[in-house]
Amino acid sequence: MKLLLGVLCLSSALGLSVSYPWMKGHPNITYDEMTKDHQHPIIAGFPNRCDGLGFDAITLDELGVTYFFRDEFVWKGFRGPAELINKTWPSLPGQIDAAFRMHHKNSLEQHDRMFFFKGNEVWQYYGTVPEGKFLIHDKFPGIPDNLGAATECPVGECGMDSVFFFKDDTVYMLDLITNTVKEKTWSGIQHCTAALRWMDRYYCFQGTNFTRFNPVSGEVPDGYPKDARDYFMRCEGRGHWSKNRTSADSIYNRCSKRPFDEFNEDELGRSYAFREGWYFRLDTRRDGWHAWPVNSTWPSLHGKIDGVFSWNNKMYFIQGSQLFIYKTGALYTLIKGYPKAVSTELGIHSTDVDATFICPGSSLLYVIMGNQLQSVNLEKAPKVLGSGFRISHTHVDGAMCNASGVYLFVGTVFYKYDSPDQLATWLNKPVPQNIAQHFMSCPH
Repeated sequence: MKLLLGVLCLSSALGLSVSYPWMKGHPNITYDEMTKDHQHPIIAGFPNRCDGLGFDAITLDELGVTYFFRDEFVWKGFRGPAELINKTWPSLPGQIDAAFRMHHKNSLEQHDRMFFFKGNEVWQYYGTVPEGKFLIHDKFPGIPDNLGAATECPVGECGMDSVFFFKDDTVYMLDLITNTVKEKTWSGIQHCTAALRWMDRYYCFQGTNFTRFNPVSGEVPDGYPKDARDYFMRCEGRGHWSKNRTSADSIYNRCSKRPFDEFNEDELGRSYAFREGWYFRLDTRRDGWHAWPVNSTWPSLHGKIDGVFSWNNKMYFIQGSQLFIYKTGALYTLIKGYPKAVSTELGIHSTDVDATFICPGSSLLYVIMGNQLQSVNLEKAPKVLGSGFRISHTHVDGAMCNASGVYLFVGTVFYKYDSPDQLATWLNKPVPQNIAQHFMSCPH
């Protein structure tokens, strides 16, 4: 049996590109399971998640449920007891080497399928329905047998829909569009005994430790490796999660009545809600909901956001008198020389920005300060903030525009307008709607 690992449960942050609200009616698998006060159920004669021995494989299914495999056992979700693998997947061998869920929208017969590896063979399932057994070199040419781990990497996080296969000190990256394999050696990512993409972050497990890595460069952030028993499971006397349950929990709980600072969708369809230096990824419903610090995705950015918008393949953040601009790609990269003064870059000479938005296909940036909405044409130089007009709201927390209209966020509710023109000619406010229900998939 390969060297085993610990489990997952982070308490700190594909793709649907649809009209708002996206998420109503979808369960919040991750937060609901991880915030329950419980210990993992233990059945006599079955293994204990908290024993520090780890896992042979970790993957999610097409609904976003996480499965943890060890020997002939599997744990379903973050709270389920150990079960025999053959109870759910009768055709699988008693123990597996690796598993992953495929993201491949150009191949509907493989998209959202789960693949299980053992020796030189691979099994394909849709949920629990078997769809075939193959030799690895036939199904995935160029990929070796006896793998250590595997995980998917969707387009937007990798250049194309891809899969990472790990064996010893080599990473095999399979491009699913061209069916080509590139071999990589990343010094911080070797001998992975399980791997997982979870909430657009990538983890290699080694023993009871885990390491987060950049899927493009293999770079490992400071502070790793960490002990999986403090992050991916509830164990008596341990846990990063319990240590951080404070009065600030209302920031991390997307269903709290705490207002959001801003909302935005970038040009790759990735959508975000920002609150007090943290953010929620809105378009990853199947992977659950989780708060992440903004600087974990946008380096050098810390604290509350005053305005955010996307334009010309870049994402702009206004914070006080400063402007941060990031290139939009698989990862966000701060453009050299930023932050710079908002006044010189956008012609905004006030630090009282409440919200910003820009509509698809337009170069007109709208800036809300108090009950005034003004605009800047981003294609003109020098940039000058126009006189604007008064809106029906004395204050807004955030704003956003997409193909469906303009959204203004005030406290726990939002108001939807068909266009900026409707904002300018308002007679009555639209009916307020609940942010938690319509945007955050909360019960109330």
